Amino acid sequence: MLRSLRNRGIARLIETRPRLFLRLKGLAAHPMAADPAFLRLHARLVRDGEAMQLLSERYNLWSVARRAAGHPGAFAELGVYRGGSARILCEVKGDAPLHLFDTFAGMPAVNPATDGAFRAGDFADGTLEHVQAYLRGYSGVHFHPGFFPASAARLGPPSPVFQFVHLDVDLYQSTLDGLRFFYPRLAPGGILLSHDYGDPTVPGVRRAFGEFMRDKTEKLVQLDATQVLLEKAGS
Repeated sequence: MLRSLRNRGIARLIETRPRLFLRLKGLAAHPMAADPAFLRLHARLVRDGEAMQLLSERYNLWSVARRAAGHPGAFAELGVYRGGSARILCEVKGDAPLHLFDTFAGMPAVNPATDGAFRAGDFADGTLEHVQAYLRGYSGVHFHPGFFPASAARLGPPSPVFQFVHLDVDLYQSTLDGLRFFYPRLAPGGILLSHDYGDPTVPGVRRAFGEFMRDKTEKLVQLDATQVLLEKAGS
C-alpha cells in the first residue's frame, strides 16, 4: 500500500511538474525534458509499478526504438518480466508486429560462475496472464512463452526479419542464445539493444557479447547506465 501511494505521488509530480521532477533527479538538461510523450508514459509506468529499469535506460529504449519504427521489420523483446519495457515498445512500434519471448515463470537454470547472484525461478511473478492483461490495449503483440530459443519455433518458417530487438535476460547463456538467434535475422541497419552490459553484478551479459562479437565487423556502442547497442551492418 505504501509503495503504491508513493508511486502515485511520483507519477503525479511527473505529470504536473515535470521540470521539477527532472531537476530533483539531476536530469534538468537531459533530452527527455523536451519529450512530453515519454514523460507521460514514464508517469504511467511509475503509477503501475512497472518501471523496473533506470529512468535514463527507459528513455534510451524509447529513443532507439523510435528510431527503428517505420522501417520494415518486426520488433522483439527477449526477457519481458512484467511488461514495463514491452509497453514502451508498444507505444513506439506503430504497425510493426512485436514478438515477446519469456518463460513467464521465472529464470531458467543459472550458472553461478557466470551469472552473479541470480537463482532459477527469480522473477516468477512476471506471469503470462499479467503481461497479456497489461498490454491488452495494443495490437500486433505476439506472446511466445517457454524456454528460448525453443520457444521461437512458433515463428515459422519463414522467420521474420527484425528491425529492433531488446534483450533483458541477465544471464550468460540466455544472452548468447539471444544474440545467436536474432543477429542473423536483423535487417541491415536493424538495432539490438541490451540491458545489463555495463552492470558488474551481471557479468554474464558482457561475457556473452564479447564472445559473440569476436568475428563480427560491427562495433558495440555502450550507452549511459548499463545498456549496449549493436547496429547491424548494411544500408
